[in-house]
Order: sequence, then C-alpha cells, then structure tokens
Amino acid sequence: MKKAVFTLASLAILMVAGCKEDKTKTEKVIIEKQVETQVETPAEAPTKESDGTSLSIDNKGVEFSTKDGENKTEVNINK
Repeated sequence: MKKAVFTLASLAILMVAGCKEDKTKTEKVIIEKQVETQVETPAEAPTKESDGTSLSIDNKGVEFSTKDGENKTEVNINK
C-alpha cells in the first residue's frame, strides 16, 4: 500500500512539474503608416444599361427586369 501511494505521489509531482509553462515576455511592436487617399469624382458619363437581370424588393412592391442585347423585359408588382 505504501508503494502505491508513493508511486502516485511521485507521478503527481512529475505531472505538475512537467505541465508548468514558462511564460516569456513578448513585446508588441505597432508600426503606423500614413496612407494617402485620393478621391476621384466620377465624370458625368451617360448611364448605359448592361445586360443582365435585376430584382428589387421593397415595401412598395417587387420590380424585376432583365436585358439581353436589345430585348428588355420589365415586370412591376405593386401593393
């Protein structure tokens, strides 16, 4: 019985000593750079509708439109 207690106590001491973490001091270095922002104003270009499909849903209703080349379809569903 004494050997079992001695063995378990030895294992417990080894586990505590083995699991102990060494915390090293780390330093954080923050480098700040100034970023130049350039705002371009869009030129007044005529709006050209591209081919595709759009779906718009709001509290007034649903609007669905599709365009393929010169064929254009619009569907409006209002409350």
